[in-house]
Amino acid sequence: MDLGLGGKTALITGSSRGIGRAIALCLAREGANVIICGRKYDKLLALEEKIISEHNVIVGSYKVDATIPESIEEMFINVKRDIGHIDILVNNIGDIEKFGNFFDLDDNDWINAYNLTFMSMVRFSKKTMPWLKKSSQASIINICSLVAHQPGRYNHHYVAAKAAMLAVSKQMANDLGPMGIRVNVICPSTLKDGGWARNVKDRANRDNISYTEAERVIENEAKAKSPLDKIGTADHVAALVAVLASDISGFSTGHCYNVDGGITRSIL
Repeated sequence: MDLGLGGKTALITGSSRGIGRAIALCLAREGANVIICGRKYDKLLALEEKIISEHNVIVGSYKVDATIPESIEEMFINVKRDIGHIDILVNNIGDIEKFGNFFDLDDNDWINAYNLTFMSMVRFSKKTMPWLKKSSQASIINICSLVAHQPGRYNHHYVAAKAAMLAVSKQMANDLGPMGIRVNVICPSTLKDGGWARNVKDRANRDNISYTEAERVIENEAKAKSPLDKIGTADHVAALVAVLASDISGFSTGHCYNVDGGITRSIL
């Protein structure tokens, strides 16, 4: 099926690895030009080279620190010079510097999580708005997390930042809809990509077990929660991004889509 993304331009934040990388590859495969950005410029250049070698699309790579507004400002000056327009924004940045339970986290941990995970969405959404308003197929897709509406018992600062993203995304959909800009959210569960290795290392340290044993424990736990008895990958998220970015989803906005293998306990 042709999703009609040929010639459109998508900005994917945090695209040097994991979900962001998979999204960039998927959208390029559908014919979209892609703007990739992140802190690890060497990985961005490697991804740019891969995309250009496989697809006839335009690629722009930019090093940026999403916690620093001036860094984002500089990036957009370069995007305006090099690319000139954006139709699709995928806010994919989301991470924490420190893992911990409620009592392990100090004020800076909360502030840093909010700054990187939530405020990056706010900043990039604002900066792309002049271009999105001019697009005939404008779409914002925010990559959230299942923990935003089904929290666990750990990393409260990350959960809070993702919950804020989920709530504000709905408000953005209400606010931007009259301008023709759709806003949707994807909430993945645990995926065997991106931050998988870090999660395994943290579990190994917490439980004082080997990396291999920790990986087996996490994998078994994740599978046990899913009716499909398997763990998702970044490609599952990327495929949904492509559909939501296309006019096939032209009447869908303000929605949260779980990519969780059926883990969510309710149908609503």
